[in-house]
Amino acid sequence: MFVPCGSSAPPDFEGFTLLLPAVSVGNVGQLAVDLVIFTLDMPKVGYFYTDCLVPMVGNNPYATAEENSTELSINAEVYSLPSKKLVVLQIRSPFVKNKYRSFCQTLLSWVKSSRCAKVILLSSSHAYQCDDQQLHGCSNGIQMAVLLKFCSEGDNIPDALALVNYLNEWLQLVKSEQNSTAPATPSQWKIPHSWRLLFGSGLPPALF
Repeated sequence: MFVPCGSSAPPDFEGFTLLLPAVSVGNVGQLAVDLVIFTLDMPKVGYFYTDCLVPMVGNNPYATAEENSTELSINAEVYSLPSKKLVVLQIRSPFVKNKYRSFCQTLLSWVKSSRCAKVILLSSSHAYQCDDQQLHGCSNGIQMAVLLKFCSEGDNIPDALALVNYLNEWLQLVKSEQNSTAPATPSQWKIPHSWRLLFGSGLPPALF
């Protein structure tokens, strides 16, 4: 369930678009959501408390200075930008075995009670498994769209940039500096500093 930050009253998400990633191939959806949160400087407004995700805690992935680098982040957090009627649920850990359906039910209940206008799911799938049947679904009475990027495991930053650009063509979250109608370029998406450790911290020099 949604838990607001601090002791403040729950924010109003009526009419908002909910954006969230699927935990999928190459973490492409999660990387794309990172780009949206960091580029738009979206403030954290709460957490999504659930026992359906593997527990995790870490430093603030969107830290910009020493002052906010010690803030802690957990496996499911909620960010909001009222000026764009956008709320984002970032998921940072995989599902506990056999808990996927339970999580979906809890999420749907929150979406309905929050009266969000629509849901957009950013996902990815193995390129060799491309099948038109994957592009169809149902949404339990909620307006829902899935943006799916077929890709392979590896350096999936280009896939995340491509996926977030597809999203931007629709929602117009970021405008091109040269032309307001042109699509955003990769340089216009701000890369979180935490991405420097996507592939680890490198080999210790002592090995050589």
